[in-house]
Amino acid sequence: MNSISWMGIRRISVILFLLVALVNCKKGDDTVAVPPTITDRILEDSQFGLLRFAMLYSETGDVLKGGNLTLFAPNDAAFQASGLASPAAISALSKEQVKAILLYHVLYGSVSASAIPAGQNAVVTASKGVAYVNKSSDGKIFVNNAQVIQADIAVANGYIHSIDRLLTPATGNLLTTIQNTPNLTFLTAAVGRVGASNPALLTTLNNESSTNRVTVFAPNDAAFMAAGYNDLAAINSANLQVLTNILLYHVVPGVTFSNQLQTGSLNTLLTGNKVTITATANQITLKGNKNNTVATIKQADLPTTNGVIHIIDQVLQP
Repeated sequence: MNSISWMGIRRISVILFLLVALVNCKKGDDTVAVPPTITDRILEDSQFGLLRFAMLYSETGDVLKGGNLTLFAPNDAAFQASGLASPAAISALSKEQVKAILLYHVLYGSVSASAIPAGQNAVVTASKGVAYVNKSSDGKIFVNNAQVIQADIAVANGYIHSIDRLLTPATGNLLTTIQNTPNLTFLTAAVGRVGASNPALLTTLNNESSTNRVTVFAPNDAAFMAAGYNDLAAINSANLQVLTNILLYHVVPGVTFSNQLQTGSLNTLLTGNKVTITATANQITLKGNKNNTVATIKQADLPTTNGVIHIIDQVLQP
């Protein structure tokens, strides 16, 4: 009797063992790996070391975990080129400043490279700023002055597109940006004088319409002085029509960042007058109809809510 009982117990034990093993096997088979979110990918991808630090420092990770989002992610080289080359440089800014910069790189909605329309598209970012996404005829994608160098990193809550520059958020429209830029005081005075009699120019620089954005080649103060305007009084006493023509000659329809400028000519708001552009790998120059020498871009790609500004070192003469 005892032998039978022990045999039965052994059989039951074997059966229970097999059942437990089978259940565990099924549990293992049913386990599905959870795909990473944008936050997870930034945490683990070696090309985004400085972005990872900025995200953690500004406590932006929770924002990038949820919803459907698209992140234009600056890689380490992009941060370094911008001057934010180390965690110390990033943490020298306030958390709020860093968060605003990062959110300027985020779009609501999951947008793959193929879903981006051809041409230029003004988009509102998660920071509520305006950025300009441009898809060229050969399929290259630019965001402001940055180029997408690795597209369509798919994650659970959207897409990451790696870019080669850190984007600078726009802080105002063309007029306010000109007024607030220290070395554009002569241009500010000229715009004020011409605008008093030609409100269309002020409307253009203030305009927030998506259909009338422009590019301004802005002569710095040294450029105006070299052109014979020795002080602000000279701006106020200059021939009004001449000054008006000069200003209109520095405004080009459409938003063109420096990486989109090509050798050729651009129409300006001065009807019938074009500016000549020469673009090489190392430099971009401009020449007016009556300039003897070329102007160079001293500071490129100041984004605004209604266009972009390039600061140049000569006054272009129509």
